[in-house]
Formats: sequence, C-alpha cells, structure tokens
Amino acid sequence: MNTDPDSALQAIPRKMFLLVYLIVPVLITIVIIDSLYFEAALRPYLGLQAVLIPLYIFVFDLPHVIASFFSFFDKEYVSYYKKHLCLYLPGFLAATALLFLVNFELGIVFYLLNDLWHSLRQKVGIALILGARPGLLHTAWTIVPFVFMGFGYISTLRPDTFSSDFTASMIAIGPVAVGILFVLMLLKIHDSAPKARLYIFAVSMLFISSYFFIILGYVFFAILAFRFVHDLTAFMFYITHDRNRNQVHTKNWLYNIVNAISVPYFIMVPVLAIIAAYAVRILPHQALQTGLSIAIVLGMSHYYLESVMWKRDTPHRQNVRVSK
Repeated sequence: MNTDPDSALQAIPRKMFLLVYLIVPVLITIVIIDSLYFEAALRPYLGLQAVLIPLYIFVFDLPHVIASFFSFFDKEYVSYYKKHLCLYLPGFLAATALLFLVNFELGIVFYLLNDLWHSLRQKVGIALILGARPGLLHTAWTIVPFVFMGFGYISTLRPDTFSSDFTASMIAIGPVAVGILFVLMLLKIHDSAPKARLYIFAVSMLFISSYFFIILGYVFFAILAFRFVHDLTAFMFYITHDRNRNQVHTKNWLYNIVNAISVPYFIMVPVLAIIAAYAVRILPHQALQTGLSIAIVLGMSHYYLESVMWKRDTPHRQNVRVSK
C-alpha cells in the first residue's frame, strides 16, 4: 500500500467529472433537431433495441465492470479485503443465485435495481467528494431519483413486471417527480459549497433529461447518457488508482505481465477491459445462458466490491485523490 505521505499521487482533475456530462446537452440537441427539423426520423432507431448496437455492446457496461477487478491482482489487496472476498461476497452471490432459482424474473429485477443504485451512488458520492454536504437533503436527492428512475428502468427493460394500473399511475405522476427533482436540485445547490454546485446541476439534469428521453421515445439516449457518464467516471478512478498504486514498484502481477508492452495506464486499463469483455460477449449462441450468467456474476460482484473498496481509509482511497 502507498504509506508514504510524500508520494506524488496523480490526481483526477475536478473538471473531468463535469466534462463527461457534456453528453447530456449533446443528446438533447440531437433530440430537438431530430424532432423539429427531421420529423423524428431517428426515433424508430433509438428505442430499446439500439442497446444491441455492436459499438455499445462492446464498449459500455461490462468493460468497466471487468476493469474494477484489476486492482485485486495484488496479494496485499487480497489480504486486506480477505473477509469480503472469501466470506461476504460469496454469501451475497449465493443469496442472489437462490433468488434467481426461486423466481428468475424477480432475480433480473433485483439485478437491474442494483445496477441503477450502484450508478446513482457513484454520482452522488462524487458530489460529496467535491464539496456537497451529507445529510437528509442529500439522502432525498439520492432516494427520489432512485425510486422514480427505478420504475422507469424496470418498466422499460422488463415491461411485464408491473400491473397496467400501477404503470399508468406512475406515468401520471411522472411530471410531479420531475418537479420534485428540480426543487431538490435547487435546494441542494443552495446547500452546497460553490465548487460543487455545477456538478450537482449536471447530475440533476442527467436525472431529469433521462425522463424526457423515455417519454419522447428516445429510450436508448436515456440508457446511453447514464452509462456514458458512469463508465467514463469509473475508468477515471481505475486508471488513476492503478497508476498510483504501481508507480514506484509494480505490485500487481497482471500489470507485471502487460507492462512489458510499455503502454500508459490510460490506454492499457480500458484496452485490457474491452478485450476481456469481448471474450465474455462472444460466447457461442448456444452458450447464451452461460454468457448471461457470467455477466450477472461479474456485475453483482462489482456492485458489492465497489460499495467496499472506495470507503474512506481503504487502500483504494489512499491511492486516489481529486485535484483541488
């Protein structure tokens, strides 16, 4: 572990957390232009089926999940997280597997909600790092979008999960939810340090724009915006951590192998992750169920470990900092 306080750690520039949110105004602009000038010509191609676009399949979601495991090719880390890796994580996976066996549909819903919660927690957690205040308001700013976006997420990906009456009721109160989110954003901005306000605005607009993308029929844009922000932000942490952890001496045996190529970490980490994800995704058609099972196991393991590894005073946090 990096125990030398004078060690020169590479920092993640604060502005990088904002730059990834430029995807939101770009997608909004595309929707406006397509709707006003091209009679929504793109809309039929930007429904849920668009998540099957090869570029999206091989670049988003699974690569960042796989990259999160690279730091554990390190015996000191394995020793530090031993209880989580050998006891808590297997128990969590066993409980998840049992849920899938009892009710497969409920298992899928549980997996999707974990995915959404994990992504939301990343965004609101970074707000705290940047200067937002913890407390009841911050909790509300987290829970409210989770509840309403969770419904939208599940009803979009698994439309038979809810009854038609419940779905109609949730759709009817959608504008109210957007209004609540907008008010929470204003309160949160007012309550936070100036340096965190623009980030809070960006996160809130991601939540709100996702609702309108779905309502207007551009479902893929809602998924793409959320995944783009989440995955690129995650890679910022992984790349910075892995570089800092191994800058003096390569303690990670995986990087000991690939360092012979002498490629910078900001290239090496995502390339390795994409190659590994590609290997998982190209399982033959007859092994589709196996591929799905592997993806779910990797995803659930990722969600659990991410909830542990970035806590204050962990080795991961000691090797990552954000510029002032």
